[in-house]
Amino acid sequence: MNTPSSTRGNRARRAAASFILGTVALAGCIVVPAVSATAETATAPETAALTGAVSTAPAATPAAAASITFTRTWQKVLSNSNKPVWFGSPGVGVLDNKGVSVIVGDKGGTIWALHATDGSVVPGWPYQAKVPVQSTPSVLGVGSTARVFVGVGESSAPTKGGYLALSATGHKIWLKTPYLYPSGTGEKRGVMSSLSIGNLQTGSDVVGGSMGQMQLAINAKTGSTLKGFPWLQADTNFSTPAVARISGGTGRDFIIEGGDSTAGVAAGGYRYKNGGHIRILRATGNAGTGVKNGGLVCQYNTNQVVQSSPAVGRFLAKNTLGVVSGTGTYYKGAADSNKIIAINTACKKVWAVKIDGSSKPSPALADADGNGKLEAVTISAKGTVYALDGATGKAIWKRSLGYATDGGITTFAAPNAKFQYILAPTSHGLFILDGRNGRVVTQLAPTIRMRSSATVTADPSGQIGITIAGQIEGQRPLINGHQVTRGYVAHFVVGGASVKTKVTTVQTKGAWPMFHHDPKLTGFANQ
Repeated sequence: MNTPSSTRGNRARRAAASFILGTVALAGCIVVPAVSATAETATAPETAALTGAVSTAPAATPAAAASITFTRTWQKVLSNSNKPVWFGSPGVGVLDNKGVSVIVGDKGGTIWALHATDGSVVPGWPYQAKVPVQSTPSVLGVGSTARVFVGVGESSAPTKGGYLALSATGHKIWLKTPYLYPSGTGEKRGVMSSLSIGNLQTGSDVVGGSMGQMQLAINAKTGSTLKGFPWLQADTNFSTPAVARISGGTGRDFIIEGGDSTAGVAAGGYRYKNGGHIRILRATGNAGTGVKNGGLVCQYNTNQVVQSSPAVGRFLAKNTLGVVSGTGTYYKGAADSNKIIAINTACKKVWAVKIDGSSKPSPALADADGNGKLEAVTISAKGTVYALDGATGKAIWKRSLGYATDGGITTFAAPNAKFQYILAPTSHGLFILDGRNGRVVTQLAPTIRMRSSATVTADPSGQIGITIAGQIEGQRPLINGHQVTRGYVAHFVVGGASVKTKVTTVQTKGAWPMFHHDPKLTGFANQ
């Protein structure tokens, strides 16, 4: 998740019922040229027909893929007031017998679960958290026993919210709120980090940063805080952790996360500097160490905050495991601003690359060009997409889209081909690029401002689905004399001559189909 840091360092002493208006059900096709800015407010679907190369491609380009189309099948306006979907991307889960659903929260504190087939609301939903939701929901299990985990809170009101667990029918199971200070005192704090699910101590545990000094790791089934937690993160942490088994022995996952840092001395005498961290923490937290911030395997320090969410995978030279992350923007002029940084599992820097804008949008690890190797694919806040060689960080290609963004890259495997399509969210909808060369294939929903990643699903129909969420920019109504934005969710399906077989999964080798990779938000390209 990518967030502003208007309220950050607690150690630095900084205190730091929506309703659906309508559903447009769509059937049939309107065919438009590729890269056409078609009106997404139309009451009929549109399909972008993609049949050839774009003139801006480099001279030596691969052959164009067979025709592929993107058809909008439904759209929903979630609210008629200032309650858009901002930084949280749609999560994915099977909550009932209608197959896959997407789950998304808005600034009004409403958490929606919508069937991918038609956008209908899953029975029992939405859930009213009554606190803004800026995170991506994670999901454990399938059907009636599934559970949905959501970080609840917003930096403008950091004392509200927490770690939330919901049932498949949208009912609260538990809510955990950490205290500000290591002593278990001070205000309680909310959570903007998404909650990742891994095998930390009990087999199924959730973990995420908080807007306080302490972060929790929680038994997903019971809601009990794990041994060794709360753990002293020392400063606000907006970064969603990855959970991955990066070394053998314990059979448990490690926690790999970013974080903010403000100069000062924390509990245990550890001296912090202004900046941030990319760190690897043991699943047991501080248990047995005698200090609140014990249990670190290692930590790479930066002079800029790390509010990007790290991705983990075998992208380094010789198929070695590594961690890649962007940074943030809080400390003006910091040398690590606008950098994509790759480290190994000993927290040693392997490479760092400067891009043309903030690197806060979280990177993906994907086999973009189909060569069998993972690239780091990212987008700057200015809207330039980069495919970086995993071993060296060298740019394979880059493409400026011309529109700002907060959301990160996602991908899906091209039907009957080896490369990936790249999904780039912007302030003017979703751009789809050819992963081999960065050519723009088409633009979807140009009137929608996206601040989060697109989500790819294997729909019950056997088609590849793409769900986007954001806010309507083009037609803002006036309420009490003020312009307002409206929350929006839309679903597209992939079709065309190249799509000849049904899909049962989009979690294929080399793909990064949603924010932080998968429904558990592991951030681990475990191929």
